[in-house]
Amino acid sequence: NKYPTHHILSLACFHQTMATRTMGGGASPTIDELMHKFDQLKGSSDAEGLAAVTKELAEASPSPEQLGSLWEATSALIRSARDGTDKVVLGYYLVASSEVLIAQENIAPALESATEALEILRSAPKPEAIATALDITFRAHYAQGNANAGLRQINSELSTLRSVGDRSREATVLSTLARAHALLGEPLSAIGAAEKAVNLNRKAGQKDAEGSSLCLIAEMRWALGELPAATEAARQALAAYSAAGDADGEKKAKAIISSTLARRGQIDKAPNRKEAKQALRSLASAVEQRNVVAAKEAEEQLNTMRDLVTDREIVEALQPLLQKDESAVKFLKELGWDFGDGDHGVDSALRGKEIPHLAFYLGQLWSGMNFGPQFRSVHPWRKGQVNKDREAIAVVQLPETEAWQMELGFRPGEIDAPIQSLLVHGFP
Repeated sequence: NKYPTHHILSLACFHQTMATRTMGGGASPTIDELMHKFDQLKGSSDAEGLAAVTKELAEASPSPEQLGSLWEATSALIRSARDGTDKVVLGYYLVASSEVLIAQENIAPALESATEALEILRSAPKPEAIATALDITFRAHYAQGNANAGLRQINSELSTLRSVGDRSREATVLSTLARAHALLGEPLSAIGAAEKAVNLNRKAGQKDAEGSSLCLIAEMRWALGELPAATEAARQALAAYSAAGDADGEKKAKAIISSTLARRGQIDKAPNRKEAKQALRSLASAVEQRNVVAAKEAEEQLNTMRDLVTDREIVEALQPLLQKDESAVKFLKELGWDFGDGDHGVDSALRGKEIPHLAFYLGQLWSGMNFGPQFRSVHPWRKGQVNKDREAIAVVQLPETEAWQMELGFRPGEIDAPIQSLLVHGFP
């Protein structure tokens, strides 16, 4: 892994949780779509846009071949920009190359490119430029196992900006500092930096930037188990985005509000609840009609709002179809659903078989055992052959919850997990 091992688990768990909770509906762009967009931007003058798309691509886990292609393209752009007069363009191309190098785990050259980009973009006209450079510089230090060096760099820039009274750049750098602390799993420090950014952006009337920092505060409050405070921060973010006319921002804020209300047991007050229920109905209808395109679209939409439909609602929507027509099961399998049967030609004694988390708990619900959210901790696997040397294996992971539970050495759902894991033997 390219990140220090002592951060990997907390980072992966937090970002996996927030990724599904804060998406505003609809699927993320595919790698092919992003590559196409990158190719379009190569021939334009939008170096800032190219750097942003390169970051999306790097985070989407492209293949080594695709990363190699990106590296060649960004290297060519850098060579061309060095001969030009617009050094800001060069700065953004250096940011793009750093993104690719980090994804390739070539950290030393990534840090070198990021440092050069910072020297250039520090004096760029747009205040956001220095924040972009500091972000990639911090992540390069972080990937090198030296996050403190990245934090010192950000704080040094903040001190300089404060001394000269540059409030607009100070606000953008504070947002970068907040994201850095969030990446390190330090929610309180992230909230502190984000609140300062909110205050500066409010005074400057920068509603879009204010909304972004408020969303980060909401996510950090969530990580601390402070769900009412998370809901309130997301509501303030929604108001800021609405004032800015930012539809994507509004969608993100509504998604956070919806998920926090769902976690607080107020699911019917969630803004996106109606949309989630409609997505579930669309999925059931698509399965009944064997409409592959509609089923995939409904499934993708539902996956972004998973907190907003209950397991029982999913059972009630799909179980009658599966019981009435066995071909519905075949249809879902063709869509990629795994019901735990078949080993696809691989000797099951040689590898573990994953039982989908949702299928596992739906199976228990159908049999009369309804585990609550804080007890659905098992991501089960099974190893071995039928009636011979079979073993139950489980990855145990619980969602974020109230602070008092997070402070326990072992949460009740984790203690119950070994017993639950044995139920995997009841699957085909």
